[in-house]
Amino acid sequence: MKKQLLIASAAMVVSMGSVSALAADASANIAFTTDYRYRGVSQTDRDFAIQGGFDYALDSGFYVGTWASNVDNFNPSPVTGDNGAQAEIDFYAGYGFALTDHWALDFNVLYYYYPGASTAGDNNEIDFWEYTPGITYSDDNMTASLSVSYSDDFYNESGDAFYYNTSFEFPLNDYLTLGAHAGYQMVDKEDLYFEDYADWSISLGTSFVGLDWSVAYVDTDLDSTACGGTDICDSTFVGTLSKSF
Repeated sequence: MKKQLLIASAAMVVSMGSVSALAADASANIAFTTDYRYRGVSQTDRDFAIQGGFDYALDSGFYVGTWASNVDNFNPSPVTGDNGAQAEIDFYAGYGFALTDHWALDFNVLYYYYPGASTAGDNNEIDFWEYTPGITYSDDNMTASLSVSYSDDFYNESGDAFYYNTSFEFPLNDYLTLGAHAGYQMVDKEDLYFEDYADWSISLGTSFVGLDWSVAYVDTDLDSTACGGTDICDSTFVGTLSKSF
């Protein structure tokens, strides 16, 4: 499930001090990570993931894009136990604009698509839409973002869902950036997803030899029982190597 788009889009607007920061331009990104964590929960059974995406931003402030990652056999056949989704593909569009030199607003719509996921037997639909308004503040010392994501029929048909997200980035020097995140996920039908829970992370990032490197500590307040008897909600360190073009 897709990384937060708000920081990338709204902070870009703020950093340039005007809507012209969203120039008509195409970009791409690719990443290798030791564990794909979505809101603190592993999507790859605590294994590696290869991820990438494409974006196109207009000078009006509108942008569109897509992003993909491998996942761990989501919704396999209830008969054979295999042939589930091995990938997540996200499609999104949004609009971001600067309010001042430091403040920006953003709104995006995101569709999560899991090709190959079975809906046979008791399997519910896992594809879903999500809508996210947010606000970002940025200056030379920090970037801070606050957003609320809403879905009217969340993953596994678990009903209305809200995700409250706040993130911060602090440049420690010319080479190292400290990041922090906290979120809270709420769903209507907890028996079809997880009980309401909090997640958080703290990270360090740098750029070296033309690549972006980061390591993050990620955790949730879900215990093994609430996580379905698995360890995919447990704390972990996640390393990521990425490149944008």
